[in-house]
Amino acid sequence: MRNDGPSGNTLDIDVYVRSQAELRSLKSQLPEDTVANLAREVIRRLASRDSQSSVNMPSDNAIAQLCHALLSDDDTAGARYIQEIETDGATVEVVYLRYLARAAQMLGVWWEDDKISFMSVTLGASRMYAIMRGMRHQFVSRKAPLKRSALFASVPGETHTLGVRMAADLFRQDGWDITLKLGLTHDELVKHVEGTDAVLIGVSAAGEHSIRALSQLVVAFRISNPDIKILVSGNVVVKASEQIALMGLDGTAADIEAARHVMTKLWSDVADTIQSA
Repeated sequence: MRNDGPSGNTLDIDVYVRSQAELRSLKSQLPEDTVANLAREVIRRLASRDSQSSVNMPSDNAIAQLCHALLSDDDTAGARYIQEIETDGATVEVVYLRYLARAAQMLGVWWEDDKISFMSVTLGASRMYAIMRGMRHQFVSRKAPLKRSALFASVPGETHTLGVRMAADLFRQDGWDITLKLGLTHDELVKHVEGTDAVLIGVSAAGEHSIRALSQLVVAFRISNPDIKILVSGNVVVKASEQIALMGLDGTAADIEAARHVMTKLWSDVADTIQSA
């Protein structure tokens, strides 16, 4: 799953810094309970990826050092810690499954035990998420699909699904292999995507009321399937353009023609990445 990205096989610090800035801006525009849910999502999803294998298992002290770096006044301390262990030979899998997963568990325990504040855990969670975005270039799709394919879904809780149904039909007419998932809960949809070979996912959201569910879904997808390309379409792209622009999406489309153009471009990007891996 490794891929020599723009900064080789180490965390891209420029992407990390940009992601942190976007996340800070996004959090400032969201209600406090939504920010708390995003922090919980990062902690929960990352912690669940922990492997019990003793191979390459860092010590509790090493994980505590990473946690303190993630919570420090230095915005890049955690990122530098990860860069150092990658330089020492840690693979992307070790970083994800040993360091970040266990750090998420430790931060979660500290939060539950009131050793750190809500502000601290959201800071640590956002920095871990930015680190993962900075490592995304190290992942490539698990296999090359035989034909243009994508998974279309409505954001959990969305009742206006006519648009995504029509989009699925039109894309199928264009020769795409489209899997359509509607009416699933957040966890059901994330679990389904995690268990598929999908490389593109189009999420439909009708309006500003969807931002909470949409932001949580994007975070979950980025952790469970780091290589996946995410397109968001629907009225939310117009009604909540500022928040949408800060989610680190691969594409947005307000109408079907824009979606056709963006999806074709994303598919080309996926194919090029697979061929060069």
